[in-house]
Amino acid sequence: MDKKVIGDIFSSVSGIYDRFLSAVTLRRIHSWQRELLEYTDRGEVLIDVGTGTGEVALKGKRMGYKTVVGLDLSYEMLRLAVTKCKDCYFMVADAENMPIGDEKVDTITLSLVYRHLTDRDRFLEEACRVLKKGGRIGILDINKTALTDLLKFLSRTILKPAGILIFGKDKWDFFIHSLENSLTYDQIREELERHGFAVRKKAVKLGGAVLIIIGVRV
Repeated sequence: MDKKVIGDIFSSVSGIYDRFLSAVTLRRIHSWQRELLEYTDRGEVLIDVGTGTGEVALKGKRMGYKTVVGLDLSYEMLRLAVTKCKDCYFMVADAENMPIGDEKVDTITLSLVYRHLTDRDRFLEEACRVLKKGGRIGILDINKTALTDLLKFLSRTILKPAGILIFGKDKWDFFIHSLENSLTYDQIREELERHGFAVRKKAVKLGGAVLIIIGVRV
């Protein structure tokens, strides 16, 4: 899906995004994000890719990172983020072309973002470039399971008319796109290893529906 469309979709839901995410994760999203950061080991510089309203950036700052930068395609999301963490830096930027120098970053995090990337190979090349040797990448995302496939099928068939009526075609197509792009642990591990990362930690949440994966640049 076109990056501008992705940015526009998230901008259009920015006002309700935090409440929606809390509801669909049964209020567990904050504990998962804290766990994601705890697994990465603290350094000085954290880049939160697809930072949205800045929740991970704020948590990273509170947990000891000196410099925290949130990147996102959605300007409206970032307008909310700057009100949450005034000591963080936020940029409208593309994760596949990060405006950051080589080997400047200790940690990169992605919370429910990895499956949305249009070119994951390009992103991982960038992540490897900006991370210091031994730097970590932390991914929190949906795990591809049989339930994911069932929900995708229902969204394309039985639920589609109601979904388009309530959310609009672009938003509903994006929801389906998001499900289609969900990955298994083995798929994410293979992609990380192919780009110079070694997986050091795996955790599953919500009965296996959610994954946390930590990779180290070797």
